[in-house]
Amino acid sequence: MTDIPLWRRPTRGGWRIEADEARTRVDVIDPAGRVRASVATEPVQHFTGWFAKRQNAVKSRAFETNGPSLPAREPTRITLRPHDEQAFVSDGAANGRGREKAGRALVHGRRYAFLHTGGQGADALRDSTRIASFVKHGSRPHDGHVGRDDHCVLDETDELVLTIFEKLLRPGRPGAVSDVLTDLS
Repeated sequence: MTDIPLWRRPTRGGWRIEADEARTRVDVIDPAGRVRASVATEPVQHFTGWFAKRQNAVKSRAFETNGPSLPAREPTRITLRPHDEQAFVSDGAANGRGREKAGRALVHGRRYAFLHTGGQGADALRDSTRIASFVKHGSRPHDGHVGRDDHCVLDETDELVLTIFEKLLRPGRPGAVSDVLTDLS
């Protein structure tokens, strides 16, 4: 196991994401080091008051370990570079549970879906055709690695969307018990 969190590691194709200093946006970077897209992410909560220093340190460590995520179930704008074209990505329906939660993206007129197939896997579809399957190895978000099997020839748009899916939506979903504990916290 490496000390680099899973979300900071490049994909199999060499694509990666980098969070801005304010932790409100990530840039999707291709293997040549060019920013190909920017995506707004869920802001990291900042505390003030008596225990703010400790709370902010805990939140900062959690972000560094688990990485950024999309705003909860709202369509999020993707700004495609270099021409500032607009696209959208979503983490799924508000009432989805477990594997019923499906990520969606609309990029260059193509419709993508990210269907969670269980606790450690997901399939990526382009216009209803499966283009890749993901499997996360390791029990925690920052452990192990993500394996990907491609089912057809992919272009740069596909790689960009698959990077967003892998790094921001993450393959697999926690079970019902984890959902309940998250809701309670």
